[in-house]
Amino acid sequence: MSDTRRFHVFRRQERSGITAYAEVFHDLVLDPCGYEVLDPEAVITGRFRPRSDDEFHVQLGIFQHPERLALSTLQRHRSRAIDATLHDPPFTSFPYFAFQSAALNRLARGFDWYARSLGLQGRAIKRLRRAFVLSHKGATALLRRYPGANVEVMPHIVDEAAIWPAAGVPPPAAALYFGFIGPNKGLERALELHRLIRAVRPETQLHVVGAVKGRANEKYLAGLQERFSEKVTYHGFAPASELDGIFGGAGHAILPYQSSPYVVPMSGSILNALCRGLVCWVTPVNAIPELIVDGENGFFLSGDATADAARIVAVMGDPEQCLAVSRQARETALRLARYPYRQHFQ
Repeated sequence: MSDTRRFHVFRRQERSGITAYAEVFHDLVLDPCGYEVLDPEAVITGRFRPRSDDEFHVQLGIFQHPERLALSTLQRHRSRAIDATLHDPPFTSFPYFAFQSAALNRLARGFDWYARSLGLQGRAIKRLRRAFVLSHKGATALLRRYPGANVEVMPHIVDEAAIWPAAGVPPPAAALYFGFIGPNKGLERALELHRLIRAVRPETQLHVVGAVKGRANEKYLAGLQERFSEKVTYHGFAPASELDGIFGGAGHAILPYQSSPYVVPMSGSILNALCRGLVCWVTPVNAIPELIVDGENGFFLSGDATADAARIVAVMGDPEQCLAVSRQARETALRLARYPYRQHFQ
């Protein structure tokens, strides 16, 4: 029997979509394959001493700087059996070097994008045993920037136990926005669409669910709350225990995300909506077209607010179409939940 130790490196106490992903991924995939959770701080500070035959899986993304530092530490110890999930390909973190100052972080991102981090990102990625990404578009972006990386596509984890039963009645006409709140995150566009929808369907409610980080984003949200208050409920961050109740009061998810010029993220917010059978209204950017087929399991927003609002109103007024799309949304989540994730680690 092998005495190889296996570790899953991520922060359990962090409030983020990647942490939520990592928790489910650990419970359903890595724990049954013999992995233990390892806090990146234990690696960075030297409290954890790696052995030559240890195996690791690291969760990496734009804001996962402790995880990125843990990866660098393990690679300096010449650990060879390191896999990672890159949630924001083609980068491990963005920027590679993080600062307290927003201005310095903007400069650091320019350093990453134009100077390629002086090769640091590429060397770290190419030294991974396997670099997992959550979409084919993400894999293409990673290989275009770092040819020779060992890239595997593994769909976003979905817990089948979190998928709601198939709806027997059309979903309610209320809408929901779910995700982090800040400029260019899509909330303002969702609120503008809601205002246009209410011109025709004045009873339509919008629920806004999401965390706000930093004073600038708090100020931004306060400005939106002043401008958009009629039939809008701002829930703030909602723990998992409260999400089902909020989602249960909505039948449509309006998620007009913007295209990222640098990374190719997969949307956990859309997956949350699909699991609950919501009718999703999304922009066809980033990796979203790999999840949504327009008119089948959701709808694409065109960017023309007047035309988009009119289409939403028309669909809300067609209960049979809403029910059909809701059921296809659930089927999409079921297909992901039944993907054989463990085959990559056994």
